[in-house]
Amino acid sequence: MRNIKKILAVAETSYIIRKGLVYALSQLPMVAKVVEIKDFEDINQQLNIIKPDGVIVNPMLFGHTSKHDVKQQLKLDKETAVVALVYNMIDERFYRSYDAVIQINDSERKLEETLSNALNDNKEPESGQEDLSDREKEILISIVRGMSNKEIAEHHSISIHTVITHRRNIGRKLEIHSVSGLTIYAIVNKLVDIKEIKY
Repeated sequence: MRNIKKILAVAETSYIIRKGLVYALSQLPMVAKVVEIKDFEDINQQLNIIKPDGVIVNPMLFGHTSKHDVKQQLKLDKETAVVALVYNMIDERFYRSYDAVIQINDSERKLEETLSNALNDNKEPESGQEDLSDREKEILISIVRGMSNKEIAEHHSISIHTVITHRRNIGRKLEIHSVSGLTIYAIVNKLVDIKEIKY
């Protein structure tokens, strides 16, 4: 069923970016229709009527960065691909839970390739993209707040060995191995407020 043309929705507040993206997408052979979402007050109702195959959205518009949060807020079907529209310098791996990531300076070929993969493969399990457990999020927050392994162990009433295991698992799952990288991840994903961080 890879030859079926797709319906896409673009959720973006910037008029210029939205119009440019809608035009570029409408030129792709795989796209049947592109719908602009510019009014965010009744976005759920709009998406329910449109029933798009994919939604291209700037995650920061909703104050979230995880695909799960955006899908929940927009009440999207499980099959609907969610593509992050990124136009800042944040590392793409912070958006890796999404079905794909596009940037405003992507070429037409890159845009088509990215969307084709996202829309045709979004039902396949995500490989190598594990979510952090609640406990791992708690440990991550403690790390970002500048606590030592000993302080984390005491704060959470666990052993230092368990703290080290959690740190190793967090690094493996996120593919981020520096405290600065973890800090950026925690801020971007709203796990901590920037004011909570020790410099």
